Amino acid sequence: MKKERIYKIDEHEPRRPFTVPEGYFDNLTQNIMASLPQQESIYSTRITVTPWMRIRPYLYAAAAFIGIFFCIKAAVGINARNNASEMAQVEETTIYSDEYIDLFLETAMIDDCTLYYTLVDVN
Repeated sequence: MKKERIYKIDEHEPRRPFTVPEGYFDNLTQNIMASLPQQESIYSTRITVTPWMRIRPYLYAAAAFIGIFFCIKAAVGINARNNASEMAQVEETTIYSDEYIDLFLETAMIDDCTLYYTLVDVN
């Protein structure tokens, strides 16, 4: 059988195994500052802001927007050229024969004057 150990902490007497020496926090700041090596502060030097440093973020943002604009323009232009070439191919393939046109004109009930007006108006 296992032996069980039961630890009971007395509630009335809190145990503190570590203690702080008397007067430790009284002169703590002076002791730490005395032990640090003497060094010039990095915050004491002033940075001079030039006009280029002020303009640079705006130029970078403008360049980014121009780049995005040209990318979108190129993507839209490629689609437009593809659509134009597809339309040209469709127009080339929709050439009708003379017999079909004659049959259409006979059944469409269009007089010669309207036909001539339509052909002249298209061009």
